[in-house]
Order: sequence, then C-alpha cells, then structure tokens
Amino acid sequence: MTHASELALPAAPTHAPTHAHEAPVSAISRSRVEFLFDGVFAIAMTILVLELRVPDLVDHRSSAELARGLSQYASTFGSYLLSFFVLGSFWYRHNHQYRYFQTITIPILVLHFVQLAAAAFFPFCAALFGRYPFNPLSAAIYVGCVLTFQLATVLAWIIGRRAGAMSVDLSDETYRRTLRRTLRQLVLATALLVFYVVKVTTGVATGFW
Repeated sequence: MTHASELALPAAPTHAPTHAHEAPVSAISRSRVEFLFDGVFAIAMTILVLELRVPDLVDHRSSAELARGLSQYASTFGSYLLSFFVLGSFWYRHNHQYRYFQTITIPILVLHFVQLAAAAFFPFCAALFGRYPFNPLSAAIYVGCVLTFQLATVLAWIIGRRAGAMSVDLSDETYRRTLRRTLRQLVLATALLVFYVVKVTTGVATGFW
C-alpha cells in the first residue's frame, strides 16, 4: 500500500521565469497625465479668445464704423481661428495616440511635459502672430511652438514603442501609419514657416507689406 507521504510531487521552482525584456516601470498613472492634458488644453483654448477686442465707437448705432473697427482686428480674429483649430487638432491627435500608451515611463512623461509647455505657451504665440502677422520673427515663434509640440509627439511615439510601453493593441501598421502622418505634419509646418518668412521678408524689402 502506498502512503500519501511517499507520493512524489514536482518540486516548486525556486525562481520565477525570466523574460528577455523586463516590463517598463511606470512613473505616473495614465489617468493623471490624461486629466492634466485635458485641463491644459481646455484653458489654453479658452485663453485664446481673451486677445479679441471689442472696438470703441463714436456712434454706437453706426454699422459702418463698427465694420471698420472690426476690420482693424482682422489679423487677430484670423489668428484666433487658426490657433483654435491647431490646438483642437493637437488635442484630438493626442487623444487618438494616447490610448495606445500602456505605461508612462519617465522619458515619455518628460516629452508629455514638453507638449504641455508648448500648448500652454501657444496663446501667447497666437496673440503675437495676430498683432504682428507680417513680422518674420512672430511667424517663426508661432510655427516653432507647433514644431516643438509635433517633435515631442514623434519622440514619445518612438520611445514608447521601443521601450515596450505601448499596448498590445497597437499593430505595426498603425504605428507606422501614425508615425508617417506626424512626420508629414512636421515637414509641412517647416515648409510653411520657410515659405512665409521668405515671402514676408521679400515683401518688406520690396515694400509690398
């Protein structure tokens, strides 16, 4: 008769199985970063409207005078509309990409802070460009802020993928497609900046502006 104590049992492993790549260490909760992004973008998009001014009229009933007054702020209104669209597109693209970030590592967090700094600084860039639309430096600062945000977005996307911090739902095709789209936006913004600065500089030199 075989006793229970005589039954051979497999020995428990003394060490947990090791993996080729360790899981990345999270620096902060995903939800905290997401809430911060939503808050900063909501404030930045609201602050944009503060640069708009109501013109002072001598005759409060004169539509012609009001139209002339509003026309003086045409560049400011244009900068507001453009900047609201840019910030909105930034927020939408970030929301689309952020769902694939499973772990927020320190490098990814730093790059997200760069994005937030660019977004918070953007209302100043919009006000500067609205007041001085034909100044090459104001255009360079405006587009430079856009490039900073986009570059941080690209780097966070690449670093997150290489660090294994992305969700398993992110396919190779989605990763490459998103990366190509962001890089195209970077190239387009750079090309627009160069074209605008050259155009404005040439226009100032020839007296067109």
